[in-house]
Amino acid sequence: MNNRTIWITAFLLAGLVVSAGLASAGFWGGSSDAPAIQQKKVITVSGYGTVDTHPDEAVLRLAVVTQSEDAKNASDENVEKMDAVLAALYEIGISEEDAVTSGYRVWPQYSWRDDEQQLIGFQVRNSLTVTVRDIEKIGDVIDAALFAGANEINDVTFTVSDSRQTELRYEAIADAADKAKADAMAVAKAMDVAIVGPVEISTTGSQFSPYRMYMGYDTGYKGSEVEELTMPTPAVAAPPQIQPGDVTVSAQVTVVYEFG
Repeated sequence: MNNRTIWITAFLLAGLVVSAGLASAGFWGGSSDAPAIQQKKVITVSGYGTVDTHPDEAVLRLAVVTQSEDAKNASDENVEKMDAVLAALYEIGISEEDAVTSGYRVWPQYSWRDDEQQLIGFQVRNSLTVTVRDIEKIGDVIDAALFAGANEINDVTFTVSDSRQTELRYEAIADAADKAKADAMAVAKAMDVAIVGPVEISTTGSQFSPYRMYMGYDTGYKGSEVEELTMPTPAVAAPPQIQPGDVTVSAQVTVVYEFG
């Protein structure tokens, strides 16, 4: 082995010794705190918080259904009736932004006669979603829509405004955090240990549960006979009395507590 090789070998060995020393001292990117955190004594708990409140808004889903032997006639009649429905809604305070089309469908109607399928007409369904900002008016809105020509009511969903929903979410999170803390304290007391404090906190999501009520009113038309092409007109004597249930906002919080 020549002198050059000897000096290179000695230099590499010296570098390995220095690197090993620095690594054992906690240098080269490794944190000496990481093992300590992993070795902490912890209690992991989850709290589930809920807040119930009375709704302040409602969403009504309705439709105008028309039928005729000719598709264009069915469509023209539908347009006329839907225009009347919208005019009635605007008159009682519903804004254009709160009455939006949610579906429009035209399809043929058939009947079996003498073992043959025969075309008897076309049906048009124009669906409308109406947001009612004042739920005290929901009965009046339904009454006005039916009187103006709507002949299908699907459901009413009671909800809360976006700003109120955010407030309720914060309340639910606070409730969940309180319950998680109470559970941690109960575990610590049972195990005869002392809570030091939280080392990790996370929210695992929140949920809003509106109150939905199915109205169950429609024309009942199935398109089985030509004579049934004329849609019935609803007779509404007074606005329906509707009593909504509470809506619920929930949230879950998971907390890792250190104990000593």
